[in-house]
Amino acid sequence: MKVFIATGMMLVFSVFLYAQGPVKALQVGDRVSDAFWTSPRNFIVDGKVVRKDMQQFRGKPLIIDFWATFCIPCIKGMPEQERLSKLFRGKLNIVSVTTDNEKLVSTFYSSERNPIGRDFTSIVDDKELNSFFLHNKIPHLVWIDNQGIVKNTTDGDALSEANIKAALSGNLSLSPLNYIYPNTVLMMNRNPEGMQSFNLLIKGRIPGVSSSTFRSNGANTGMIIFNHPLRWIYTVLAMGEYPWFSDQRFKLDFDEIDGFNNPSLKPEDLWTVDLWVPKEKSALLKKLTMKYLNENSGYSAAVKVINTAVYKLKYLPSKATRQLKTKGGQPANLGFHKGSKFINQPIANLINDIQDCGFVKYPVLNGTNLDFLIDLELSAVKDMAGLNIILNPYGLFLVADHQELEMLVINKTDKTN
Repeated sequence: MKVFIATGMMLVFSVFLYAQGPVKALQVGDRVSDAFWTSPRNFIVDGKVVRKDMQQFRGKPLIIDFWATFCIPCIKGMPEQERLSKLFRGKLNIVSVTTDNEKLVSTFYSSERNPIGRDFTSIVDDKELNSFFLHNKIPHLVWIDNQGIVKNTTDGDALSEANIKAALSGNLSLSPLNYIYPNTVLMMNRNPEGMQSFNLLIKGRIPGVSSSTFRSNGANTGMIIFNHPLRWIYTVLAMGEYPWFSDQRFKLDFDEIDGFNNPSLKPEDLWTVDLWVPKEKSALLKKLTMKYLNENSGYSAAVKVINTAVYKLKYLPSKATRQLKTKGGQPANLGFHKGSKFINQPIANLINDIQDCGFVKYPVLNGTNLDFLIDLELSAVKDMAGLNIILNPYGLFLVADHQELEMLVINKTDKTN
């Protein structure tokens, strides 16, 4: 994993939940308190709430599974979790925990969504355990040994027979998940006082998170993109920076493209970028993030005018057998799908829909000179011939051509990537 830190600041992990007062969050290596075991909690057992503590789990390894009734992966994993719980009964305990209230969980228990029936049990309406073990997504597992020491934090995929055996023998060596605090620089629990900027670029998957967001805190604003291929990150930035940009106007000027495109989402070729600036520069966030990637990723993006293959959308009203001009009505645009509607829309939206078709490899340009809104009947389509079959009755047709055009060109600047 490569880390580039423009500020030179040390990355630290905090044991306090930022902006929520004195709640003490536990880290790997910490021992849970006596109150962890003795505090009464609400358990759903046989569909009803039972008030009891966790003393029965003390003295044996414990896995806490954070889940929710809306979490499909959590629910899909319940049968295997139940199998493992029975397989290792007497050696290890697995306890499910959710912030969902009694009503939600009781309804889930009685529904066909519950895949394990009467075997289902969980702590419900939890506040404290979620504060002790901070996490960014679910399912989230916390591994605690027989001495009450937090040994690891993992995502739900780590719950396996092999990993449980490794944990029981003291040899579980998975990398712990890091909690990402909201609206703060990555890997820190608060923005440093007087911070002017913060830039961080990581190559390699960060377990437990996958999202993109704009953030704001005090005098700073930031943008973070987690765990994506570089092509995807550059695409997001270009779409915000260049009104003309589409995926067809993306040109890679090097041969070894798999690591950059990463279509199979290999963990080692995922990237995370975090960039913060003063709020008065918030309009420049995407431009500055692209500049930062150019300087540090081993790749460089630049807009160049080049002669490229294109498709031009033409309009010949004399060839039309169906009315193109809109009849009015509620605007609708569902793209090229079965039963799709395209009503009361500008021609630019049709061009966007065409470019969204995966088989369209070149930029699509508007050569129609249309100045009115249009209606079309669209459907699913697989190739260019199919596109023209849909468009031709309206006097529209796509033709192949070449043109000088602005393109986002990516060059490789560092052969180690």
